[in-house]
Amino acid sequence: MVLYAFLLLLGIPVAGGMESGIIGGKEAKPHSRPYMASIQLENKHHTCGGMLIKEDYVLTAAHCLNRSAFSSRDHFEVVLGAHNIKQDEKSQQRIKVLKYIRHPKFQPDNSDKNDYSYDIMLLKVFSPSLCDSILCALLALFKLFSVICS
Repeated sequence: MVLYAFLLLLGIPVAGGMESGIIGGKEAKPHSRPYMASIQLENKHHTCGGMLIKEDYVLTAAHCLNRSAFSSRDHFEVVLGAHNIKQDEKSQQRIKVLKYIRHPKFQPDNSDKNDYSYDIMLLKVFSPSLCDSILCALLALFKLFSVICS
């Protein structure tokens, strides 16, 4: 009986780690992370997460482009301003991807599925047309930072 309980406890963390998604996290305050992005297919299917790093660039993983039969920028959109990507919200903006820039050393056809070397990509997007006060402040900081660093 003790051996059975031990094996059961041993199996729980293993099974939980195989699931995708966030485990044991806390829900963020709505719209407190305006720089967080959802990379989606045009059919509103979430493919990957990303982060707005400049007013017109989103940082994400390069393998995100390989996850779909529609591996083309023409089929991708970035969603900003969402608290729940499974619901339509007034704050959400769907922005077309103009161009994607994978790290030049990333190998999408790598036979080692556990090798994520150089798994980084930039998505060039239209600048967000609408922004709430937090996103506008963030975009203003990006502009100020780029002026200072130039």
